[in-house]
Amino acid sequence: MVEGIKEEGTIQNIVEQGFCIGCGTCVALCPKDALSIVECKNTGTYIPRLEYSKCNKCGFCLRICPGTEPNFDELNLIAFGQKTRNHLVGNYIKSYSGYSTDQNLRYNSTSGGLIPALSIFALENGIVDGVLTTRATDKKPLRPNPFIARTKEEIISALGSRYCPVSANFAIKDILKNEGRYILIGLPCHIQGERKAQAINNELKKRIQLIFGLVCNHTPTFHATNFLLKKFKIPIESIAKIDYRSRGWPGGLRILMDDYSEHFIPFSSSYYWGYVFQNFFWPKRCLVCNDKLCQLADIIFMDAWLPKFSSDKSGLSLIVIRSKKGEELIQKAIKKGVVKLQPISVSDVMQSQHILMTVRRVVARRFALNYSSKEFSSTGILPQRPELTPSFLDLLDAYHLIFVNKFCRNNSMLMQLIIDFHVKLWDFARSVKKKATKV
Repeated sequence: MVEGIKEEGTIQNIVEQGFCIGCGTCVALCPKDALSIVECKNTGTYIPRLEYSKCNKCGFCLRICPGTEPNFDELNLIAFGQKTRNHLVGNYIKSYSGYSTDQNLRYNSTSGGLIPALSIFALENGIVDGVLTTRATDKKPLRPNPFIARTKEEIISALGSRYCPVSANFAIKDILKNEGRYILIGLPCHIQGERKAQAINNELKKRIQLIFGLVCNHTPTFHATNFLLKKFKIPIESIAKIDYRSRGWPGGLRILMDDYSEHFIPFSSSYYWGYVFQNFFWPKRCLVCNDKLCQLADIIFMDAWLPKFSSDKSGLSLIVIRSKKGEELIQKAIKKGVVKLQPISVSDVMQSQHILMTVRRVVARRFALNYSSKEFSSTGILPQRPELTPSFLDLLDAYHLIFVNKFCRNNSMLMQLIIDFHVKLWDFARSVKKKATKV
């Protein structure tokens, strides 16, 4: 992320350096209403557009931007009343594995259905008045639409993941316009922007009662989905609905066409999350993100990528509770039979998300992007420990990831050839490994 930018600048500093993630926080809260959100066709992401005639360069947009390096100790103090105790996992009270007892929610959600189950429970029991979440619309099935859900039906309309840019915090504007208590559902970058805003805006802190965090590796640009559709010869103009995770766990990409026919691409497909979505179409901001586990959320949710859960095809989540408010909601939901949870160790949570490897690779990518070791330690999130020192392979992976994402930003013929070449190599390596394992 960017450090050292003067507050009298504007969000344009962040956009020009490529560290804007398009979260929408600045657009929602600009005191002069000088910003709007637009889609950048070059990067395949959302960015704010600045109307210079309205801007007085107050620097407010920079203060709340997750593209500037967050002070996690300071933000943890604001959110939870204490500094970060565990620099790898963040503050936590308890961790669980579990799922919604509503089988439809469990099967049709990304993994376990805990987020919609808890959201519906909070709404129907008067704990909150609305939930900031995201869904696609019939008119724009490939573009996410953040909104405030106020009924069970609206929560269900937003089931599933969105593997594309989402300007979720743009809907914060609706929260400030309408009194009430709310849950915010977001990625780590959304939540960083929200917590920074809460540090300045007391009304926002009062209205947002709980924050649900989605553990995130990175957010693929819009170019990722476009590439996949083109690869499988699926006409974009004929798509009626797209579900990035469907048919249980881990499921896959389900595409419903306007003639009611369907396409399905397994999650593990090399052209989906098996390889391409893992290694291509990364926004620059995601390359240097050090907050995979949503340190600033009240409760975080993630897939249970552990061998002991691999046979569960209905869906199951791991969660980490960071706040007393989050723990109170969970205990009420357990008591009412809304969710079924079992305690799990934090070490299992770390293993499921490959946290040590993730941190090493973030350090390597920051080094490759000319960030000094002093800046690593100043964030308070990457302690000096031998197991976190990047290896030669980590550095090689960093330079490769940066290179391919710099030159593969659109759906050009060259990009398609590069990706096809990588996929062939990957599939060949997997086949060799599989044969060797049998021997």
